[in-house]
Amino acid sequence: MKQENNLFWIGGKNTVLEVIKSKKRRIKKLFLTKTNQFNLERKNIEFKICNNLEIDSIFKDNSFVHQGIAALVEKTPSDKDKSLNNIPGNENAVMLDGIEDPRNIGSIIRSAVAFDFKYLILEKSINIDSHYLFKSASGATEHINFIKVSNLNNAINLLKKNNFYIYASSLNSEKFLDEMSFHTNNCIILGSESKGVKKLLLQNSDETFKINQTDKIDSLNVSNSAAVIFNYLYQKKRAR
Repeated sequence: MKQENNLFWIGGKNTVLEVIKSKKRRIKKLFLTKTNQFNLERKNIEFKICNNLEIDSIFKDNSFVHQGIAALVEKTPSDKDKSLNNIPGNENAVMLDGIEDPRNIGSIIRSAVAFDFKYLILEKSINIDSHYLFKSASGATEHINFIKVSNLNNAINLLKKNNFYIYASSLNSEKFLDEMSFHTNNCIILGSESKGVKKLLLQNSDETFKINQTDKIDSLNVSNSAAVIFNYLYQKKRAR
């Protein structure tokens, strides 16, 4: 199915309904099965009734569970490097280093929004307009600010100039998460499960830490680690 360059397809009930609710992006087309009709009857939005096979043909991906609903929506606007100057001093941000799997990124976004992180910093080469990412985020994409940068190390330096403290998650750290003295303006760096945070980023961080856990497993999935870290900072913030 032909689509404009500035549009892409998303699927999944929670994902599509949250995009409709937030009204942050244009919705050009909306297809759903008859069983999903009740979800949209009162939202004053046009839609076309289709069967599951027709929606399958949109995504051309048998492994994607669209739940009988698909929307052709406007791509995500992302701020540039200079926007790092505009992050308020009482906010937390997360930086992703080498994490490319859209499902992991989507899950991280979902946890970030749940625990009051409002900024996601990532390399400009990462495609955030993925139906898998949006489905995994379950609508949280509409509640976070994306900042794409050309160089993560330069982004760290700029954040430091704006009084942010940089903390990197690393399995090789000698300190644990609950030993960190987090501030009101923090940036947490998460690395890929295979390589972790790059050496230069670790060296440029103010501190590194690892999650307290039993020795029964080596490590958590990066999205699970993110949830633990974000929740810890959220509880610290609430306790102030």
